[in-house]
Amino acid sequence: MELCHPSPHFQGQRRFQEFARALVRLPQPGEGPLDYLLPEARWQEISAPLADPEAWFMGLSQATGVFFFPSREWPRRLLRYLRRLGVKRLLEAGAGRGYLTAALAPLATAAGLDFLAVDKGEGEFQAGLPVCPLVQPGDVFQVIRDFRPQGVVYGWPPPGQSIAPLWEVSSLRYLLLMGEGAQGAAGAPEDWERLPQKNSPFLGRFSRGRTGPEKHRVTIFFRGAR
Repeated sequence: MELCHPSPHFQGQRRFQEFARALVRLPQPGEGPLDYLLPEARWQEISAPLADPEAWFMGLSQATGVFFFPSREWPRRLLRYLRRLGVKRLLEAGAGRGYLTAALAPLATAAGLDFLAVDKGEGEFQAGLPVCPLVQPGDVFQVIRDFRPQGVVYGWPPPGQSIAPLWEVSSLRYLLLMGEGAQGAAGAPEDWERLPQKNSPFLGRFSRGRTGPEKHRVTIFFRGAR
């Protein structure tokens, strides 16, 4: 597939949209749980010639409604990490169209984890594109009280939205936030000041976000003295 770039012109916009939606798509019938995700080598090939990666990935996100782009290698990497932490119940918050859910749900089930993906359905992107049927409608701040997970995976929480209330649920031990760091556009900046956390280069690899690979971080928030 020839690399395409966002364009201010209508025909260029339409061409890029078609390119983006073929590149970042949900699985088709008969595909394995990881087949639809691009391998890291392909993402590297795409990213290498980009003069402005941030603008390109933002265009990709706007065309597809996907904010977090895991490589094919990432979901298994995540589950290995969570098993080492002893996580048995996993909640994916803000799952959106289910681009990650489609891979994570069957892999988590096969690994013996109880898994649930929810999305409130009030994001900035409403274009009628397909949504993975494994994503259930729901507000994470309500669902977490009933599901009582040990781990939460949250890709790009809305700007200014604090994750602090999630820690009122005593079962929660780890929250993995995929987005930017303390000064970024994901979540509330004060969470990095008052909640225990650490950056995870291990989980930051083989993934990137809507503002490109340079600003992308996976931050692990964990229960502790606050």
